[in-house]
Amino acid sequence: MELVIPLCGPWGGFDDATIIVRESSALVVGRTGSEFDERAVGVEEVESVARSYMALYDWLAGEVAKVLGVEYSPAGGGLAKWLRAHVAFIDVAGVRWAKIVDGLGPFTVRRYVKKVYLPYIGHSLTLTYVAYPYPDALVVAENKGRTMAIGSVWVEWGGVKVASAGLRTLPGALLLAQGAPELTPQLGELKKVMEEFVTRFASISACR
Repeated sequence: MELVIPLCGPWGGFDDATIIVRESSALVVGRTGSEFDERAVGVEEVESVARSYMALYDWLAGEVAKVLGVEYSPAGGGLAKWLRAHVAFIDVAGVRWAKIVDGLGPFTVRRYVKKVYLPYIGHSLTLTYVAYPYPDALVVAENKGRTMAIGSVWVEWGGVKVASAGLRTLPGALLLAQGAPELTPQLGELKKVMEEFVTRFASISACR
């Protein structure tokens, strides 16, 4: 469980810094001259920097909640509490999505996508693969189940599997939405949500 924010610029004495926030700790990673280094910092030190990205994820969760018919309420009380609440939402949304994908029956997807974005990897909220999406990648999914989705969806880039998620999870749904939005109306809507999420990220980030 973590929030990963590439700042694509200097912060706290680092060049091209990335902030990694966990429940009770934070880490800054980046270049110092020609070398890479890292430093542990207090969560409170990075909270002001993280606020706009937390709001971005709140927007994403709110839109996903509308599409899937669940609820999302951002948690107050600091970054750690907010992160726990958002991770809990990932599971709630995954349960709802699982019911939808279970009804699709067996299917196979194999489609090239110009840019593949990953806002979630498991229970991690990571903007690394929003700032640096996989270009000209292949989204592949295989569902072997008839009454319950069995399988995964993954990304192949340069002939190598670089990321994967279970079909019955929210990260899997967002990947599948980019590769096969026509499978369900919900995936079509999630694709639109992802496109807007990327646009909103670009409006607050120095990453290009």
